[in-house]
Amino acid sequence: MARYSERTQTNAHILQVQLLNMLEQSGKEHDYLDHWEAILNICASKQEYLSNYTALRVNPLIDYLLFSTKNGNALHTTLRAVRENARVTRDSMPAELWEIQNAFYLTKQQALLTRKRPIPLIELQAFLQDIRKTLLKATGLIEGTMDRDLPFYFMQIGKWLERAEKIIRMIVTILAQHKESAISLAEEDGTFLLDLAAARESFLRKYRQTNLVAVMRYLVQDEHFPCSVMFCLQKIEEAIIAIEQDTSSVRFLTLHAMIKRFASTMNLINFEQLDIHEAIIIMEERLGQCIAFGDAFSTIYHLYEPNLQP
Repeated sequence: MARYSERTQTNAHILQVQLLNMLEQSGKEHDYLDHWEAILNICASKQEYLSNYTALRVNPLIDYLLFSTKNGNALHTTLRAVRENARVTRDSMPAELWEIQNAFYLTKQQALLTRKRPIPLIELQAFLQDIRKTLLKATGLIEGTMDRDLPFYFMQIGKWLERAEKIIRMIVTILAQHKESAISLAEEDGTFLLDLAAARESFLRKYRQTNLVAVMRYLVQDEHFPCSVMFCLQKIEEAIIAIEQDTSSVRFLTLHAMIKRFASTMNLINFEQLDIHEAIIIMEERLGQCIAFGDAFSTIYHLYEPNLQP
């Protein structure tokens, strides 16, 4: 539930960012199509999209990211997944949290699927904002009312793991689209990456230049920013310690070693000394580590997906 909730909230924000960019870049179709391609790779799969659509066009892209039953990360699919995972674990969470998730699904999901398309951009922005506000409210309820016991810490693992993976995916995607062989000091890609990560305001309080190197270092290694990979890994480690209070157990030793090794490799990255090719390889390796940890956690605790078929 926590992973799908974080994914839905983040993807809704990313779509909001791109819709605003598209309006600002009116008349520059090539520029905003490049950004749409990046959004597609971050939130879904370009290869899967092109197997169902003939070309990258704005309205089909929006339809694919919001509605398509062929996209496992479409917003209507992840909204249903949040609700279904909440339903099967409702005895472990506050009743109000379940009510929020269920009511939002029932009132918004069908409206989303039956609404005429293409949806006007103003209506679409309002809908995406409503999704984010509802999920932020649910997050606040979790933080403010739940006992600090196993259900809470399992939710923490899900949230922070999903966030770390998404940030790494953003960086890999922006690097892959970078126009130069070296990681230049141009600020366009850095600014776009900050917007996607909802990090511009926090970053600009500390730094003035939004070049890509500085932005990647911030999103990966800053230990105080709640969306940085290192911050997420710290929270995951804290949750593992809380779940497995016996630090000599096999489960603890396995997961703790993985997360410490992951954090160590993130801290050692020196973006200033890397070219684009090297940076992509390193970040793809870190993405692999993130996915491997998630798989190991799910296997160790026998987690499974409920049936999400409509």
